[in-house]
Amino acid sequence: MRFETSFRFLDYVDSSGSRRPDPEPARIYGPVYSIGPLTVCAYLVETNDGLVVIDTGLPKDGELVASNITKLGFDPRDIRLIFNTHWHWDHAGGNAHLVGLSDAELAAHELDAEIVESGLYRGERKMPGCRVDRRLTGGETVEHGGLAFRVLHTPGQSAGSIAILATVDGPQGPCRALFAGDSTGFKDSVKELELLGYPGVCADYRRTVEVFRSLEIDLYLGGHPHQVFREMRTDGNPFVTREEYLKLVNGRHAQMERFVAEHPKYLKW
Repeated sequence: MRFETSFRFLDYVDSSGSRRPDPEPARIYGPVYSIGPLTVCAYLVETNDGLVVIDTGLPKDGELVASNITKLGFDPRDIRLIFNTHWHWDHAGGNAHLVGLSDAELAAHELDAEIVESGLYRGERKMPGCRVDRRLTGGETVEHGGLAFRVLHTPGQSAGSIAILATVDGPQGPCRALFAGDSTGFKDSVKELELLGYPGVCADYRRTVEVFRSLEIDLYLGGHPHQVFREMRTDGNPFVTREEYLKLVNGRHAQMERFVAEHPKYLKW
């Protein structure tokens, strides 16, 4: 079945090469909305018990995300649960602002929780720290407001990266939504890997690729818009075929293997 949505992930520049402004918040499908800035994705899910937010953008984006929630007709004070797909400051930076508004429960993987709480990475402040109320391990299902959020441990971007599967209902019926964060990606530059890599990252990422290959999904909701408009569908439609989805997963895996072939020392991490 092909699902329909008017929502599109946009390129970061227009036809003249000028940077686009931050997009307006928009419904993606059923209870799922886009609430993020131009280059980093954040999502809202409406439930029977308040709002669920998945990722919160950079520290500067907390106010924008809250404003976008208001523009959609919701109240940010009704956020009940926030998931972080990984600790990186462009995905967890708005936590403190949104939790301060709502006193929402914050959920992150146990391997990333310390950095999320302190806001520090290698002794350098990357974002405001924020308490982690629920330390995830992967494999659990978080039930909230009539929806089931299945948590997958998908390390590679960070040791505690997660993806979330949820079946959401909309105009064409239930669809399988994957909130992937950046888990499909591997840091394939020496600079980035030296900054954000960790021992075991290559083996972790290979296992994560197999997890993603095993999934059957309809709606791909990643951590950055280019994961769709550059790597799966040039029109930016987040409803993808299995062939389009595997194009992303297999392409990222091949990219990783080329990188470690050129830089074999990282295989020993």
